[in-house]
Parts: sequence; C-alpha cells; structure tokens
Amino acid sequence: MFEGGRMDPREVAKHVLEEVEEYCIKVKRHLLKCMAYYSPGRFEEIIDTFLFDWKVDGLDKAIENSDMFWDEVKKEYETLWKEWWVDEVAYHLDDKLIVLYIAITSNDLHLSDSCRVKRLKAYEELLNRFKDAIRRALKEGKPLTELELRDWYKKMAEAVYGYKNNDYEKEVTYYLNYYAMLDDNNKLEILNTLLNDYIDNDLNLIKQELSELEALTNKS
Repeated sequence: MFEGGRMDPREVAKHVLEEVEEYCIKVKRHLLKCMAYYSPGRFEEIIDTFLFDWKVDGLDKAIENSDMFWDEVKKEYETLWKEWWVDEVAYHLDDKLIVLYIAITSNDLHLSDSCRVKRLKAYEELLNRFKDAIRRALKEGKPLTELELRDWYKKMAEAVYGYKNNDYEKEVTYYLNYYAMLDDNNKLEILNTLLNDYIDNDLNLIKQELSELEALTNKS
C-alpha cells in the first residue's frame, strides 16, 4: 500500500474499485448498471460511500503530504474503471458469439446434421469477415461503431438461427450500450481483446465441430 514512504494512489484506487464491484455484485445485483453508475464522475460520492470504514492510518498522512493525493487517486480510479469495462464488455461480446456456436452444436434448433454443417459454415465465414473488419479498424485506429457491431451480430445470428432473433439482438444491444459509453481508445482495446483473446479460439471450436459433423454426414 505504501510506496517510498507514502501511500500509493493506485493501490487506494484499486481497493476502492474492488469495494465498488463487491457492492454491485452483492447488493445491487445488476453489476454493469451499478458499475456504470459509480463512474469517475461520482468520485466524491464513491469515496464517501466506500472508504468511510476503511481504517488505514496512512491515509491521513498521505493527504497531509500531498495536496494532489485525491486527484491522483481519482486519476488511477478512472484508469482502473475503464480497464474493468474493457475486460467486461469484451468478455460479454465474445459470450454472444459462443451462444451462436452452442445453438448449433447442442442442436437447440433441431436441425439435420447437413443443415447444421451449412449454418456453421455460414457462421464461420461471417465470423472471419467480422475478424477482418476488426483488424482493419485497429489498423486505421478507428473503432467500429455500436451500429456497425450490432449489424455484424445481427448477420451472424440470422445465419445461425435462420430468422431474426429479437431476444438475441436485445442481449447484444444491452452490452453494446456500455461499449458506446466508452471513448475510442477503450473501444479499440475491446476490439483488440476480441481479436487476440477470443475470436481465433471461437473459430477453432467451429473448425473442430465442422470436422465432426462432416464425418457424420459422410457416414450417412
């Protein structure tokens, strides 16, 4: 907690963010909505709410030794809060891609094996095109917009379900609303995370499933 004889603002900010997240999970139970509420713009309210019973003697000393201490903590909180959102939004956007994969592999749609192969190949093609679009956006330094992302997910969903799935689109839109509230740098980080941490793995899963399904169709 201390750095060179003084309290580290980043460690204080980290503690505060952890307290906020725990509160949002246990009390509010609407994690994303709650975390969005406790944005850096509400920093004074956050400190009053989540540090009131934090008994650390070093806080008083840190404040006495630096007029800028709380400004530093706020800056670190903003950085950590945005990093939290990058990880969270990227995770949920990938989860919506996995949902499409599972819809076919678990055969919730009650399709023949040949039809499953056809739809999985269509999804694979679109996901590869989506991957290329993300790569171009990162190269140009201009993130895909919320509407562009929604359109990609809509196309992929229709390829998988064979119809317009309003429930799926509502779920995607819910997470894209949080994507939209972030700045361009954070959006690019989300896209980069999707590209490098998730999509290739999703494509590998699809490739493996296609291999198994095609083997079944060849036998029949």
